[in-house]
Amino acid sequence: MKNPPVVVSLPIRYGDLDPYGHVNNAVHLMFFEEIRLSYWRALADEIGFEDLEAGDIPGARYVIAESTIRYKAPVFLDDILHGAASIRTVGNRSYVMDFEVRKGDSFENGTIICEGSAAHVFFDPTSAEVQPRPDWFLTAVAGLEGRTEESFVPEDS
Repeated sequence: MKNPPVVVSLPIRYGDLDPYGHVNNAVHLMFFEEIRLSYWRALADEIGFEDLEAGDIPGARYVIAESTIRYKAPVFLDDILHGAASIRTVGNRSYVMDFEVRKGDSFENGTIICEGSAAHVFFDPTSAEVQPRPDWFLTAVAGLEGRTEESFVPEDS
């Protein structure tokens, strides 16, 4: 991942370790959640919104329809981790976010320990229905990512 709009430090807790002394595989998805929350905070700043609602911008709630993760290297308690996210595509009712976690002194110079993605579907928790993406979403993501809106169109569209 080159020039991600959001990079965050990720703490490793003793309780994250498995019996072999490395971070349990399930913890990597929790790393993705921390990265996603940082991305949403940056997106909120992009549109001038101050208070997140359960980690989301009101009117832009979502559910995760699919997650993938590829493990590249083990992580141990004393490793220093950095995570990044970038949105790959934006559809009419969903978006795909890519994640990368690296270990080392910085994200830019770190070794990839895992990478993955998640498909998010905009969802209204009150009606329990899928909803269209908010009007402001694509413009704000393009601004945060420094890309054109057209570059987010899914390939199968």
